[in-house]
Amino acid sequence: MSQAKATLRGVELTGTPEERGVTHGTEFADEIQKNLEIYLDVFEYKGTDEETVYEQAEEFIPLIENENREYYDEMKGVAEGSGLSLEDITILNARYEVMYSAFKQAADEVNEASPDACTAFAAQQEITEDGHTYLGQNWDWMPGLETFVMDIRRDDKPNMVAMTEAGIVGGKIGVNEHGLGMTLNGLVTAKDGEHPFRKPFHVRFREVLDAERMDSAIAPLITKDRACSGNVIVAHAEGEMVNIEIAPETANYLYPQEHLITHANHVEDRSSMNSEFEKLIPDTLCRAPRLRRLLSRHSGEIGTEVIKDALRDHFGRPNSICRHPNEDDPELDRLQTNGSYIMDLTDRRLLGTAGPPCESEYRSFSAA
Repeated sequence: MSQAKATLRGVELTGTPEERGVTHGTEFADEIQKNLEIYLDVFEYKGTDEETVYEQAEEFIPLIENENREYYDEMKGVAEGSGLSLEDITILNARYEVMYSAFKQAADEVNEASPDACTAFAAQQEITEDGHTYLGQNWDWMPGLETFVMDIRRDDKPNMVAMTEAGIVGGKIGVNEHGLGMTLNGLVTAKDGEHPFRKPFHVRFREVLDAERMDSAIAPLITKDRACSGNVIVAHAEGEMVNIEIAPETANYLYPQEHLITHANHVEDRSSMNSEFEKLIPDTLCRAPRLRRLLSRHSGEIGTEVIKDALRDHFGRPNSICRHPNEDDPELDRLQTNGSYIMDLTDRRLLGTAGPPCESEYRSFSAA
């Protein structure tokens, strides 16, 4: 008898920021606890004790409150709904910064802080079958983490649908009602973690999806220096898109080539920053060009089915676009595709899976 395929969960979040947080925390209390335990185990495995992690989190609480009061209020609601402490929830919401800075203190080696390993793309209308703009990625990270799609409905800011990890207020892959979307890939550069107490990435990601215009979506990523590195594609339904390689104090801007962007986990433009992640996962050097090739061969015919096939690709398995755990790696170093996401920005729609797309069905969510 075949095993039932997992389905990506979604929840509608309405009301005030705190009310949205309470719903999030109540609906996913067990999943939030599980995610917290996974991260604490990983921190300890990498050499950072729990006390140090909570000390880091305590410093982020007033920083987040000062940077974005609504985000802070929503975190408080998640804590209330889940029965966990605000410090617990902050560890999750500042997990990039806590991870880099805590590991930096423990080992003084940024390479200890392996971030999310993903493969992302964006396609303009000129090469799609229906004249729509598409954006998406496979999100590769530690097996077992619990995710869901936030369906946020508000009167004062755009409605959105965005994937998040249970307990995290800021969605990292999503689209809003204005046709603005974003994806995220991990990067590692030399200065990561040197100045940890800067606006966390997840706060910035929420602000990207809070935007009504392209420039307003880009601004949160670049106007203030960051604690660590990452790669974000910001795209609009009209077909405008930019790939932003972000290091703590510098940023590179890449634009479509032949109406297509693909990106993995290494810096493409080394004029202003180095690149370290490929030393940990050399497959990043294969995945981005592989995805470009798989999509480019269908230029003019790219739609959801073509994209799904590309995101299910197993060249180089297990370290493929559709990634599977490498049994030769220690358990807490293993990565897999925890979810695959395709956004039709024209229709304001997100398709997503729970687990690798070769084993999962896509579920549809609408921000319209």
